[in-house]
Amino acid sequence: MPIQELDNMENLIGDVADEFGDVMKQLYDEEPGFFQYRSVKTGETKFYSTKATWNAQVDAAGDEFHEALKELVEKFEVRVLQGEFA
Repeated sequence: MPIQELDNMENLIGDVADEFGDVMKQLYDEEPGFFQYRSVKTGETKFYSTKATWNAQVDAAGDEFHEALKELVEKFEVRVLQGEFA
């Protein structure tokens, strides 16, 4: 069984991906300036992303990040098993 599919490793990978998502979602509240701009015509502050759309983007990124972490673990597992670090 690949190491990234072991329950403990899968839980750890999930924890890292979840923490990534949590931190990215907090960014919206902590740094709202990252998501807004001032309209040249009206001087009004507008948003590139609403909180809901930002959270949806973060969720999609988190899913991809989770899969990438699993692939990275698999890559290193194979390299170790092939003796690359001997």
